[in-house]
Amino acid sequence: MAAATAMIFGEISLTKLENGLEKSTENKPAENMQYQAERNGTEEQRQDRRGRWQKISHHPLFQSFLFFLVSGMEFLVLELFFGVAFFQYELVIICKNIALLMGINLIFVGLFHCLRPAMKLSVALCLIVGIANYFVNAFRGYGIVFMDLYAVKTAMQVAGGYDYSINADFAAGTVSGMALLVLCFFFPRRLHPYRSPKFSLISAGGVLVSLVFFFWITFDTIFFQDVSGLTWDHSIGIREYGYVLYFAANAGKATVGEPYGYSVEKADEILSRYEEDSDGRQSNQGENGGQQPNLILIMNESFSDLSVLGQIQTNQEVLSYYNSLEENVIKGYAKSSVYGGYTANSEFEFLTGATKAFLPGSPYLQYIDDYLPNLITTIKQQQGYETAIAVHPYYPSGYNRNRVYPLLGFDEFLSLDAFSKQNPVRSYVGDSENYQKIIELYEQKEEGSSLCLFNVTMQNHNPYTDSEYIFEDPVYVTNFSAQSSVNQYFSLMKMSDDALQELISYFEKVDEPVLILLFGDHQPHLPDSFYRDVMGTDPDQFTQEQVMQKHTVPFMIWANYDIEEQTIENTSLNYLPTLLLQTAGLEQTDYDRFLADLQKTIPSISANGYYDNEGTLHSFSEEDPEREELIREYKIVQYNYLFGGEERLDRHFELSG
Repeated sequence: MAAATAMIFGEISLTKLENGLEKSTENKPAENMQYQAERNGTEEQRQDRRGRWQKISHHPLFQSFLFFLVSGMEFLVLELFFGVAFFQYELVIICKNIALLMGINLIFVGLFHCLRPAMKLSVALCLIVGIANYFVNAFRGYGIVFMDLYAVKTAMQVAGGYDYSINADFAAGTVSGMALLVLCFFFPRRLHPYRSPKFSLISAGGVLVSLVFFFWITFDTIFFQDVSGLTWDHSIGIREYGYVLYFAANAGKATVGEPYGYSVEKADEILSRYEEDSDGRQSNQGENGGQQPNLILIMNESFSDLSVLGQIQTNQEVLSYYNSLEENVIKGYAKSSVYGGYTANSEFEFLTGATKAFLPGSPYLQYIDDYLPNLITTIKQQQGYETAIAVHPYYPSGYNRNRVYPLLGFDEFLSLDAFSKQNPVRSYVGDSENYQKIIELYEQKEEGSSLCLFNVTMQNHNPYTDSEYIFEDPVYVTNFSAQSSVNQYFSLMKMSDDALQELISYFEKVDEPVLILLFGDHQPHLPDSFYRDVMGTDPDQFTQEQVMQKHTVPFMIWANYDIEEQTIENTSLNYLPTLLLQTAGLEQTDYDRFLADLQKTIPSISANGYYDNEGTLHSFSEEDPEREELIREYKIVQYNYLFGGEERLDRHFELSG
């Protein structure tokens, strides 16, 4: 760069000298020959300098230096958007991140046969990814991971509601990235023809080296040794391993292979333990006047009780009605596998009884492409439930719901167009209007039939930065200074609590039996300062136990008839369908009974770890002889359930006869 600058300035000075010589010798014919000789000498010197610079700039060592420089700077730029300085990482982590960037850049160089256009493209893409990461991280607390590539359309649908403010991290990343991009414009141009056989062969060799490298790290365990692709929290993973390395490790978890010891016969052996004769199955027929209970299943967006994190005092109780429910109710807390987003993954765990602990990616987008027996099909196989309705007051294509729901047995799907949207809460359909739609559907059902309805709400969806919306009864934190987004979230939760009271007050008065199950999909993404105030540390410094606190959501099962009251302090979303069937007195599949039995020993299991029946938290990487065989069996059963294809053991996942 310095040599190039010196050469440029040298040429400018020589040009001025030549112009001056020309003017000074205009009327001096006697000096023309001397001037011409000097000019020729200067031209020769200039050509000589240009030739030396060209030789240096195209030397393999210098080009390699530029290649390493850009790859290293790209790593620095990407981390700046997360507010992380490169020197915070161990040297081996830095080298692995840069190696991955070099592998990508080598392919670009091979395609262009030249460093200059390849590096310009690479840096431009790096800058785009960095900016996208900055905003995604601000929205939900972590950057773009591999599974997000399956949900681009859904992300675009909700992107308009976010606040696009910037801070110093954005400025640092953008300025550094732009400076690097400008530098690439001064890189040497290509000297040889693009289709030169010699250089085409060299470029092809470079691309081949890169492909071999990526092939090696895909099937070798050395490169990703001690690098987790699914950490307790994506935010922690990105900050611990660097963005590029964590993204690559996460991509490696996006495919599902057969678990150790898997065979169809083994899955059949496990599930056959739970076969029962029809005489041994539960049924509530004869109770409740001979009618099966109407089932209203609600997954409420970001519904959570943040008191599980620590002491939070507000000007009024946020969940006063929910907390007051004591009669004919089962309440407790469940572990969710997600935080701040990926709503459909919680939905998937609830409907299928499968756990995300063994399953990377987004099932609705990646794995469900054919009929899959689940809670809904089990309910519909029983007397009185002729149809099942799904309700979600947002765009139907989100997470492929309009394609997935029919495969899960839903007969009807009501989305945003089914709502009046006259009184939105911020820009979403409020829980009150949502629950009025449930009441309307109940009143419209055929007499004598039992309603089976699954509702995914939208009111509490992030971000919580709508300063124009005025709450009639705002809630605010009183024991520390909370950001406006925190107060807005608590105000939304108060509205959800009020809407729940309206819903239950209606169904308390109906004559038919009604059972309502409500749970949160995940906790909301709130500013790091909130967690510092409540938990005493930043989220990226959380222990596994603290991360589990951040993945805890409340649930309840309420009935307008007598059920046994119960408090369940710790379960997980995958166990809720079995609890629902048991509470409603409905028949269960062999798979349901398998889960019920597993829950006795492992009462809670999610992507972030599992609890034993003594309340001890375990990670999946630690040795646990007492429970690892049970976990292995769960993996085998779940693999057959989701990926068994024609060999799936449907007789165990459906009701027989």
